[in-house]
Amino acid sequence: MVTFSKYFCCFFALILPVSLSAQHYPEMTGIWKGQIRIVESPNLDESRLQVGGVIIREVELALTIVAQDGEVFIGSSRLSNMAKGAAPIHVYGSIRSTGKEGLFIDSLGGHGQLWFEDENSFEYCYTSIVGGTITSYCAELKKE
Repeated sequence: MVTFSKYFCCFFALILPVSLSAQHYPEMTGIWKGQIRIVESPNLDESRLQVGGVIIREVELALTIVAQDGEVFIGSSRLSNMAKGAAPIHVYGSIRSTGKEGLFIDSLGGHGQLWFEDENSFEYCYTSIVGGTITSYCAELKKE
């Protein structure tokens, strides 16, 4: 009996720190959708905006996360105004150790930050400069 409790205590002492230090990350795999309102400045002329201002568009975004390993995830996104045959935009990201926020980058060179509201929704902000066009928006996505 003494031997059993001695081994049990040793086992418990070794396992407890591992379980206490394990991180909980939101489950990202699946499809996330939401409406976004994009502001763009086309034809960036060096360090100033082109005369004529900006373009504001509203589109639907679908983000599909295909794989997650702990804090890191990969997937792709599509905007509702993209051509049917257009290649998806690949997304790569990671979640902070708190499990409440993260960072991501996409295959166009854009990047952003995200904040989890709960297991099924997050808010994020995105910026990019591609081919002389600046794009920026913040939105909320919900998991389907």
